[in-house]
Amino acid sequence: MKKASAIIVGLIILGVLAIFSMTFTVSYNEVAVQSRFGKVDDDSIVRDAGLHFRLPFFADSVHVYDTRLQILESPLENVQTADGQQIGVRGFLLWRVDTEGNGPLEFYQSFADIDAARASLRNQFRDALTALSEFRFDELLGTDSRIAEAEQAVLDRMAAVDAEGISPVAVGVSRIAFKESTSAEVVRRMQARRDTLADSERARGSAEAERIRSHAAGIAEKILAFASQRAQEIRTDGEELAAKYLADMGRDEQLAVFLLWLDALERSLSQNTTYVIDTAVEPWHLLEAAGTEDVIGTAGDDASE
Repeated sequence: MKKASAIIVGLIILGVLAIFSMTFTVSYNEVAVQSRFGKVDDDSIVRDAGLHFRLPFFADSVHVYDTRLQILESPLENVQTADGQQIGVRGFLLWRVDTEGNGPLEFYQSFADIDAARASLRNQFRDALTALSEFRFDELLGTDSRIAEAEQAVLDRMAAVDAEGISPVAVGVSRIAFKESTSAEVVRRMQARRDTLADSERARGSAEAERIRSHAAGIAEKILAFASQRAQEIRTDGEELAAKYLADMGRDEQLAVFLLWLDALERSLSQNTTYVIDTAVEPWHLLEAAGTEDVIGTAGDDASE
């Protein structure tokens, strides 16, 4: 009885193993290639998700590939741009196993597995990044950059992998860096450009300052000329008026002298001032009472005449 039970259990296990070896599953995000005795054809591609049957492992071999997007990132690659700049570029590639047509079959014939495909793509992608050398540095950065065109150029170079059952989906440039020597050169050029702009601004400022000075000098000359002309007119009027008074005083010199003395006294005694002087000095001799009356009388007589 025990021997029969052991045989039954063994047969069950053998049956399970046989069933396991004669079935395989394909997920919704996978595609399989089923080879028979090492040979494949168009019917070897299995795209439908679910449980599938096959001959035992010694007859059929099944390779299942993930069809979801794969990402491959390159190391920092040295690239020389069209204008001679040495830059470091890091990019990434989005790719998947080609599920259209004979894509899975071509992938099976080209690579052992996904890892082998990734290793091959890494070298090809590094070579494709040299397409950036067709662009100038200022075309890769800035608001007017052509980085999208550069990425498309790299993607176009990857089109050759279609024949290997790989579908390149997108290419992106994730980093652009300068080498140390290039950075110094760029800084030098930027400094030279700033110096040129500064010199231009200084020259423009000097020209503007000279224009303002010239304009101010012209206005000042006009003002001085007008003031000089006006002063000359005032001097002429004054001289004419003075000549008239001098002519009047010339007719009676003694009266003119007397009037000057009176004016001098008025100016001197207009403030509360104490003088200790000799009254014999002109015009203070007028302060002597007797002399004053005589002088006034004489001046009156002369005036009446």
